[in-house]
Amino acid sequence: MKKYLIAVFVVSALSVSGVGARSFDIVYGPWIQNVTESELTLMWTTEGKSLSWVEVAPDDGTPFEAAQRPRFYQTVAGKRFTGTFHCVKIGGLEPGVTYRYRIVGKEVVDDSDPYGSIYGKEAVLRPGGTVKTLDYNAESCRFSMVNDIHDNASKYISLAGPVKDEPVDFLLLNGDIVSYATSIDTVIAHTFGPVADIVRDIPVFFARGNHEGRGADSYLIPGLFRTPTGEFYYVFRQGPVAFVVMDGGEDKPDSSVEYSGLADYDSYRQAELEWLREAVRDPLFAEAPVKVAICHIPLIDNASSWYAQTWLARNFTPVLNEAGVDLMLSGHLHRHVYMEAGECGNGFPIVVNDNKSRLDFRAVAGQVLIDIYDMSGTKVKSYSFNIE
Repeated sequence: MKKYLIAVFVVSALSVSGVGARSFDIVYGPWIQNVTESELTLMWTTEGKSLSWVEVAPDDGTPFEAAQRPRFYQTVAGKRFTGTFHCVKIGGLEPGVTYRYRIVGKEVVDDSDPYGSIYGKEAVLRPGGTVKTLDYNAESCRFSMVNDIHDNASKYISLAGPVKDEPVDFLLLNGDIVSYATSIDTVIAHTFGPVADIVRDIPVFFARGNHEGRGADSYLIPGLFRTPTGEFYYVFRQGPVAFVVMDGGEDKPDSSVEYSGLADYDSYRQAELEWLREAVRDPLFAEAPVKVAICHIPLIDNASSWYAQTWLARNFTPVLNEAGVDLMLSGHLHRHVYMEAGECGNGFPIVVNDNKSRLDFRAVAGQVLIDIYDMSGTKVKSYSFNIE
């Protein structure tokens, strides 16, 4: 089986089947990562090696062929990349603007000669997609969140399917989209495959769950996502809302037999805590009218809390309280929980989404509205918060 190169990560490919399939056709993707006001990253996999690029055009209805569109390539230390896992950064964009893009590839027939690669066909591999950049000055922020899918494609489609017809700014995956990563192939398939028609047009932000840390290929999962810090913890903003995304790591003590002596999450969380103390002082976060914390494991410290949940609550919560966080969104518990501010040392409400619901978030004019829908599309809960 072929291997994908993701920087220093190696990712194996799923085969393409079907009549007329070309050796350099797209297998999975694209999915949109690390969107800001001025740039974004597109990622996808191809069955065979190709030299691929992205062409970008205004969303003005003109054909791509009406003008020479700017091309963006993946490069490594000054050299254009050829391979099967593609990650192209697109810059020079404007805030809050919708762009069209298409992916073009050229088949790599033989690159064994260092002075003469041989190419085959050139073709448009993905004829069109659209993406809107973030806008820190936008009047509103709207997104949908799912979590704890655990490889269940039918559940994923039921919950996330309606998102493609809504004017959301992004899709938030709040952890445990897969149960473990024995093969990175299946991680790609279960994370992006069921929602391929959504993630090609809507940016994806990711908070790692504890299950994404399990399995022989779990080391490769960071290669599937791009963040401002290069870590699973980072800050971003859309409109009036700034988000601090945190990573709770595993939920049991590092010494637990289930981790086979591989867990070092205590050190990881301590380093993250040092980062968090500085991150919440960043003007991008500190000056936002609304501040939202995202963590797969909720910061709830009570009699039923496991090790990591207690540690996170006792160490991260004081920092978030001091930073003036308005709300936390979590998963992990596989049941809905709502905790008022002050119930366990938290200076902010905590909404824990269950494993069979989608959470829709909207912030506008000093108010945050949350609606929660079950798999049938029925609204089952609503919350409203006034942000001073």
